[in-house]
Amino acid sequence: MAGLAIICALPALALQTSAARQYFEQARQFFESRQLDRAQAAAEKAAAADPRMGDAEILLGLIATVRTQFGEAEKHFSRAVALEPKNYQAHAYLGSTYLQQKRLSDAAGAFRTVLQLSPGNAAANYNLGVIALAQRLPADAVRYFEIAAHADPSDAASWIGMLESQLMLHQPRDVERTARRLGTLLDDRDPRLFQVASLLAQHGDSAAAIPMMERARRAFPQSYDVSYNLALAYSQTAQYDSAVQALQAFTGPQGKAEAFDLLGSIEEKRAHPDAAEQAFREASLHDPASEDYRFDYANSLLQHEKLEAAAATFRAGVSGLPKSAKLRIGLGSACYLSGDYPCAVGELLEAIKLKPDSAPAYFLLGEAYDSAEQFQPAIQTALHTYLKTTPHDAWAYYHYGAILFARAQAAGTSDNREAVANLNAALRLNPRFAEPYLQLGLIALAQGETEEGIRALERAVALDPGLATAHYRLALAYQKTGKTERGKEELDRFRALKSENRYRGRILDSLGTMGR
Repeated sequence: MAGLAIICALPALALQTSAARQYFEQARQFFESRQLDRAQAAAEKAAAADPRMGDAEILLGLIATVRTQFGEAEKHFSRAVALEPKNYQAHAYLGSTYLQQKRLSDAAGAFRTVLQLSPGNAAANYNLGVIALAQRLPADAVRYFEIAAHADPSDAASWIGMLESQLMLHQPRDVERTARRLGTLLDDRDPRLFQVASLLAQHGDSAAAIPMMERARRAFPQSYDVSYNLALAYSQTAQYDSAVQALQAFTGPQGKAEAFDLLGSIEEKRAHPDAAEQAFREASLHDPASEDYRFDYANSLLQHEKLEAAAATFRAGVSGLPKSAKLRIGLGSACYLSGDYPCAVGELLEAIKLKPDSAPAYFLLGEAYDSAEQFQPAIQTALHTYLKTTPHDAWAYYHYGAILFARAQAAGTSDNREAVANLNAALRLNPRFAEPYLQLGLIALAQGETEEGIRALERAVALDPGLATAHYRLALAYQKTGKTERGKEELDRFRALKSENRYRGRILDSLGTMGR
């Protein structure tokens, strides 16, 4: 009876397998015609009829993938791999699913298995290149992309991956060759041409990007993205007239705020201050909710020494966007440069509540300390708190050390150990920092250590001959020790130095770096 049962079972198994194949073919046809529900139903019938049919599991995984149900897809592809461990396509699909889920290590393992089963597989090499790029391993990536491109020289995606890897590896000759190959391979209307140009520009090779962007602009003359990035590339290569021309279509009455803002920065570089101000103003009017555009407009006025107008514009920005630390720092800077120290300190203290790690705000607070007596305790507390969380700001250590010395002087105490510790901390961060040497010299002189004070002051003026206070204090110290000629020389140097705000340029440069 057992033998008979086996014999009877064979035709049934053949029938079941035949039915499974029929269901699978139906599922495949439904899938190709994008009838996903019917494809899934038929594929599930195929899998039920033959639980060992790997093709049915692969098709169910593909259906789930199209529906972006990657967890479900993974289950089906994993079953397919278990059923057919030598099927490289099943491993490839599983790897692609891992890649969609950002599971890079799992994806790399799957694609390496594909290469074991199908040596030289172009798709697997390409995907391993993509994974290596995502892992910031460009040397590995370029090797995989080269294999994929060699397998199919017309595969632009592999050449683009190779280009990105070479850019990350700083290989200019290879970059030039690959970019030239892509320039030949890609048609003007292929969106990837602009992608390649943008990639070159992002990595600082705007000169190589421009010809490709020009081709893209001829193909898509109405494209804002192409024109904007072309203008940016022209600006980065100091071709300012061409940059303005590229933006022309997007800086009219219906223009875009971003285009006006870029135009403003270009006009600054062309030394057209009025045109720059007007462009920045248009950007702020087109998008008044943007702190960046409001800041750039007000900052352009400040850079052009229109202090009153700049302060008014920053104040309007703060009124409209009271939570903007950037605009408050701008207003504080304008007030500081105008000599309105209470306004400056008040705005800067508000700014650091919004952005506690803003180095420019703390610099100005330190500079304003002597001129804003009512705010001095708040400034001291702010710097103390800042240095606990941001111990890499040499200027903050300097200002805090100077404040501690001033407080000790006012209290009539000679204990300056904490002040000296902060000044030395500033010098550890920047050994060529003149101002801490000035303060250390003043502390030494106050403690009667004249020779040590002179050495510190001499170091200060050697590092920064424009440090007027150091020259003056050194002159007094020389005179005290009988070195009258050297004292007279230092006094003459002090008088020759300009009395204008010493840090004006630094403040303006700092604001410039805060712009877009």
